[in-house]
Amino acid sequence: MKSLFQVLIMIITSGFIFSGCSSKWEINNPYENVDWENHSKYKANLHTHTTRSDGRMSPQKVVDSYHSLGYKILAITDHNEVTYPWTNFSEMLPGESAHERLERGDITSDELVFENRNPAEMEIFAIQGNEVSAPHHTGSYFSDYQQQPGDENIALGEIGKKNGLALLNHPGRYTARNPEKYNVSWYVDIFNSYDFLTGMEVYNQGDRYPHDRELWDKVLKKTMPGRNVWGYSNDDFHAGMERLGRNWNVFILPELNEEWIRIGMLEGRFFYVYAVNGHNGTEVPDIKSIEVNSKKATIEIVSSGQDSIRWISGSNIVGRGGRLSLSEIPELSGYVRAEIFGPESVTGTQPFGIRKAD
Repeated sequence: MKSLFQVLIMIITSGFIFSGCSSKWEINNPYENVDWENHSKYKANLHTHTTRSDGRMSPQKVVDSYHSLGYKILAITDHNEVTYPWTNFSEMLPGESAHERLERGDITSDELVFENRNPAEMEIFAIQGNEVSAPHHTGSYFSDYQQQPGDENIALGEIGKKNGLALLNHPGRYTARNPEKYNVSWYVDIFNSYDFLTGMEVYNQGDRYPHDRELWDKVLKKTMPGRNVWGYSNDDFHAGMERLGRNWNVFILPELNEEWIRIGMLEGRFFYVYAVNGHNGTEVPDIKSIEVNSKKATIEIVSSGQDSIRWISGSNIVGRGGRLSLSEIPELSGYVRAEIFGPESVTGTQPFGIRKAD
């Protein structure tokens, strides 16, 4: 007969064996620090133009238009021009393209008359920024850099020196025009080279470049779970009120200020939205909460307004519905992300880094 001590040893040992054979998951949750009950959601557009460059509306009209739609974060990103601060609009000059459009009759003279706006009074946060033609257009934020260097590495180096943040705009334009240079390896290398390069646009001007999500997944497959690349949806507004307010990002932050917006962009504390009919359409899906359980290897989304939810990893659909069980998926590509579809709209999460250790 085995002694009690021998039985205990067998139980403990078998427990270690069982534990050792069970799978362990590491899930990098970009929303880990979000308090879904107490933090607030802030609608943001980080890519828009005015008559300071090639837009067709004055800075104050652009600001007023986004303000009327409930936006709380706005970056005016004129080409190689920092249209900031808003309280100095009246001291700024229209761009050459604005004068050319006026001569052609494409715009009226009032679009070249600028009026100041006070973001504090409007309760909207104005981000200093511009779109650097590098030649890959790059969104520059919290920086006054506004040169046109002709080289992406020079531009990003200068933005970094000024403690700025950046993202790559509409990559589909460049993968189509110059696929030999702007291939997956180029994007992987540049993201690995600059930690303040936070991500790329995956929706731009509606869905102008639908292959950008495919590129995003290919990049994520190479960089995740070690290097996060966040996805953005931005209007890239130039003209036409029907094109304003179709794309936005929703930041979930404890406070609306520069520090927390920076943290949000770096940590991925936001989801992106594309609505075909903009604010004239139906309500878009809204994420209420996301719960990650590493022990159970599950990610669960609670949302409203959706018709369906699907999970993507490496360009493959790996799950459907609000709850994803990683242990049921035979092959993952270092990450998963969710797309939540509503009537003519989609809300997307940032990628969750996934690492399995046996």
